[in-house]
Amino acid sequence: MGAQLVKFKFTPKENQQIEALVKIPEEKRSVIHGTVIDRNNKPVKNAVVKLLLLKDPKNPLSICSITHTFTDVYGQFLFGPLCPNKCYVIKIWYNDVDIKPLIVKPQPGDSYCLKCTDCSNYCDEGIESTTIS
Repeated sequence: MGAQLVKFKFTPKENQQIEALVKIPEEKRSVIHGTVIDRNNKPVKNAVVKLLLLKDPKNPLSICSITHTFTDVYGQFLFGPLCPNKCYVIKIWYNDVDIKPLIVKPQPGDSYCLKCTDCSNYCDEGIESTTIS
């Protein structure tokens, strides 16, 4: 990154001119920024960009999710500060389909649903369907 942000406080007195010399410490961390473009070289807005840490570069399954962001209207993203000498992986999801809302109205008495083991009574609660807009 070059240099890190430095902040300091000061309170000038009446009719006082302050000349400051600010020494910025060396920054060892890094950033990554980029632009996501589609097959027509147009920027992709709202793409999901996920940052992962590869704990063991020799083992592609040793990934650990760190964070994610969405690209802006110009297709740009930014992650940082990143630790030096670590191996990172970036995954990008972009969906170029026409999304239509779907109203789901379950049939009365149909209590089957996918559950996690610690959510035993999830389907027994009165959950109503909604329209996605």
